[in-house]
Amino acid sequence: MTATGEGTGPRPGDEECRSLREDLVLYVDGELEGEALERFRDHLARCTECQREVAIQRALKGELQAMSEAHGGPPGGSVWDEVNRSLARPTGWVFFIIGAILYAAYAVYTFIQSPMDLVERLAIGLLVIGFLILLTSVGWERIKDYKTDPYKGVER
Repeated sequence: MTATGEGTGPRPGDEECRSLREDLVLYVDGELEGEALERFRDHLARCTECQREVAIQRALKGELQAMSEAHGGPPGGSVWDEVNRSLARPTGWVFFIIGAILYAAYAVYTFIQSPMDLVERLAIGLLVIGFLILLTSVGWERIKDYKTDPYKGVER
């Protein structure tokens, strides 16, 4: 602190600045309410040092949000969101696909081994093949739409 009153924090001996120090971040985040908000605003109107600190905190908050958005994280995102996106979801899909393939193989084996008429087998086979063709075509359309969707990066 210099003799002109310039410095990086509250002036030594200024109890009001020190007592309101914890409220500064709450004020910048918009979480300060009621009497505490009024008391902080009154102090802020008189204290240029605290005005400077508020400006610094707001700039820092803006920079951190910009960095978070630039690195693909949603604003206010959590660590769990990133773990879910990069680990849990792909692992779940792998287990699901392996299970579906095993179950489909077992169903085909059971179908072949079952004592049915040729007409019944043909009818069931055509139903299953038709369903798989429809499912594949819908999936293919969804993939094409997703690739060209201009809103796919928009968070709700």
